[in-house]
Amino acid sequence: MSDFSRAGRHFLIGLQPSPDLTDHDAKLLARLKPAGVVLFKGNFDHEAPYEAWVARLSKLLADVRRVIGRPDIVVSIDHESGRVQRTPAPITRFAAARHWGSAAGTVGAAHGRELTSLGFNLSFAPVCDIDSNPDNPVIGDRSFGRDPQEVADAATAYWQGLESAGVRGCAKHFPGHGDTSVDSHLSLPTLNLTLDELEARELIPFRQIVKAGVPMVMTAHILFPRIQPGIPATLAPMILRGLLRQGLDFKGLICTDDLGMKAISSWFGEPDGAVAALSAGCDLLCLCAAQADTGTAIAQAEAILQAEARGLINLTNSQARIADFIGSLRQPEPVCLSAEQLAANAAVAPLK
Repeated sequence: MSDFSRAGRHFLIGLQPSPDLTDHDAKLLARLKPAGVVLFKGNFDHEAPYEAWVARLSKLLADVRRVIGRPDIVVSIDHESGRVQRTPAPITRFAAARHWGSAAGTVGAAHGRELTSLGFNLSFAPVCDIDSNPDNPVIGDRSFGRDPQEVADAATAYWQGLESAGVRGCAKHFPGHGDTSVDSHLSLPTLNLTLDELEARELIPFRQIVKAGVPMVMTAHILFPRIQPGIPATLAPMILRGLLRQGLDFKGLICTDDLGMKAISSWFGEPDGAVAALSAGCDLLCLCAAQADTGTAIAQAEAILQAEARGLINLTNSQARIADFIGSLRQPEPVCLSAEQLAANAAVAPLK
């Protein structure tokens, strides 16, 4: 591994909105050689028939692997159903998580089967946030509910179903986004919760799913001033290294939410923001074209290497976690499911 790709392995790059690999992304991925990519709605040909858009997706992923220069990569997506679904028809459009009831595990398995058929090996789900604030503009029915234990049970069952079909899951948004009244895509929320208050509610789902073995946790771009003032959870060592690693004994990967979101983007106006995230305990930096200029990843990777050379950060353990995670992934080829398979998936829970 070259020095530059050593830093690049800490990135997940969200592709530009095209069903084909753009010149910008091809050059960036070839230089950075990231852990993998994130796909969004714009990376699918929504006007084409099923067989045609799957074939185009297959070529996109083959091109991504070719320019990165290795077959084993993370191919990821936000796939929750409800209002968070990127894929075209005939992939099942379930209602949001709130409406699944006791079917969370079977929905997870259905999601896993369909995502595997499209070449994905990581989904940024389940949402472990509790819908405790009716004024929350970003969580709402994406949450499994308002009761912490019900959310914990449903999120864990969903993740286990997802994994049973060969797709790794990611619990989000740590340490809890449900009580906010601000959309972190637009500005930085603040939650004046104490550690005891977090333990009594927000951390219940995360503690349970971590104990069950979830391999990845995504951070929340939220200020918790009564725990670590002045910086959002994504950059807060007391929250990531302290609360998540030590308090919950989490051994897996910590991934940032998109670093282009307005809640966090000011911290990444300079390349040292990536260094701060890794220093705080993050392993993977999610930088997506939907929110940001992904070309900034080059300067961030250079800053990471400089910080490591100066002894400011030690990447050894994080690099090992990333390698283990990538080694655990299936690398499926996109294929079309039969009408019978799709009908069976759609029958397990209410549709949108």
